[in-house]
Amino acid sequence: MSHDVVIVGGGAMGSSTAYHLMKADPSLSVVVIEKDSTYAHASTVLSDGNVRIQFNLEENIRISQHTMDVLRTFADDMSTATFRPEIGARHQGNLFLADEAHRESALEGLELQRELACDVLWLDSSEIEERFPGLELVGIVGGTLGIDDGSVDPGAVLRGYRNKAIELGAHYLEDEVVAVSEAGGRVTGVHLRSGSDLIAPMVFVAAGAWSADLVRPLGVDLPIVPTMRTVYVVSTTVETAGMPSLFLPSGVYALPESDRTWVMAWSRPEDPIGFDFTPAGRRRFTDVIWPELLRNVPVFDSLEVRTSWAGLYDVNTLDGNAIIGEWPTIGGLLLATGFSGHGFQQCPAVGRYLAEHILGRSPTIDLARLGGERILDNEPLYEHEGRLI
Repeated sequence: MSHDVVIVGGGAMGSSTAYHLMKADPSLSVVVIEKDSTYAHASTVLSDGNVRIQFNLEENIRISQHTMDVLRTFADDMSTATFRPEIGARHQGNLFLADEAHRESALEGLELQRELACDVLWLDSSEIEERFPGLELVGIVGGTLGIDDGSVDPGAVLRGYRNKAIELGAHYLEDEVVAVSEAGGRVTGVHLRSGSDLIAPMVFVAAGAWSADLVRPLGVDLPIVPTMRTVYVVSTTVETAGMPSLFLPSGVYALPESDRTWVMAWSRPEDPIGFDFTPAGRRRFTDVIWPELLRNVPVFDSLEVRTSWAGLYDVNTLDGNAIIGEWPTIGGLLLATGFSGHGFQQCPAVGRYLAEHILGRSPTIDLARLGGERILDNEPLYEHEGRLI
């Protein structure tokens, strides 16, 4: 069967792209292949749902600005006859704490964010403690507070894009792509586990941490590893009402939920590689994460780990930033992978960008620097020394 576009992966990135394609041209034949319609192991639904303006690369900032614009009216825009996606947006703010070693890089990032009209403040440590009574900081000189940063329900965003794309004419098929077909330097379609072949001049691989394995037989060697990250749900004595999400200089983070319950995690180089979704044990929290948390925020000295879950990051080992666009050596092969933990929040802008590329339109936000050329040339595109990943 022939289609205009085959999308591999029906998570937030694939569904956003399907929506933007169908919205722009309802005559297109777009099929989205998703191997598990329950999305049990999809990185989208296993995300903590944080959305932030505080990046230090212009492309990432502009992507976030678009995301926040989209989320303001998302429920109305994505409503269908049978579903309204209530995303539960909260704007508690993200507070990135800085010690002396990270002060300069934090201020550099703040300068660019302000140049791009982002609502971000620098607060010294005393101002932080005054603004958020109950916080007690040690070894912290200040921090940047993104006023509009916050959290949404990633599952609702996914369902919103998916349902709207279907209403507009996209077709979703539960199956697994086992190979992308190629001839003469161009993709020709995909082969499915069920035995079927789909023909298409454009194949968009949005399979997250599974993407690298899928395109490797085509000679596309992506510096991406599937990295398992465990997130803990923790009851504390620290009030959550009025508190921002906290990000420590080490990378430990604590997101306020409700009733003194926080979501906490720390991405470490020793995190396991592969596709085992078994969460790390509680001792990892008590022996590794908790001591680091207490080093800067000792008010968390009394807590209890209630539960945990694990999900995959598609970690780009070159520079921690996404690989987006048509692969330079294979015509019609489009990628969006390597987001290294911030992919969910980038799906509105990236989906629009890829749809614009497929349709031959000028991009609203130019993401060319995030393309595959830098991978082939081994030229990383970092945020900066204190990059926020």
